[in-house]
Amino acid sequence: MGKRRQSGPRITLPTAAVLRLMLDNPTADYYGFDLAKASGFPSGTIYPILARLEVAGWLASYWEEGEPAELERPRRRMYRLTGHGATAARDAVATALGRLGVASSAIEPQVGIT
Repeated sequence: MGKRRQSGPRITLPTAAVLRLMLDNPTADYYGFDLAKASGFPSGTIYPILARLEVAGWLASYWEEGEPAELERPRRRMYRLTGHGATAARDAVATALGRLGVASSAIEPQVGIT
């Protein structure tokens, strides 16, 4: 019997790290370069991750509004977790952390802590 294809994208440690960053504020819009800076991964790692997550339906993306002349820079491609993506990301990050021996409570929001 052949290997069963897992549903959803492959969750590598870099993918889990990007998802963890996005779960800090799951309704926010994220720019790939900012995720690269925050994670410490190069853009050549970040953008393929974002593309895989978008194909899987975990992320939605759009071009920011405004003309480059107005913005004084090229328009940015923005990414946001979908509802399904946020739920799936929490599960995927918890599983990845579990494999590393990190408690899943480490990914829960800390209510009341600033």
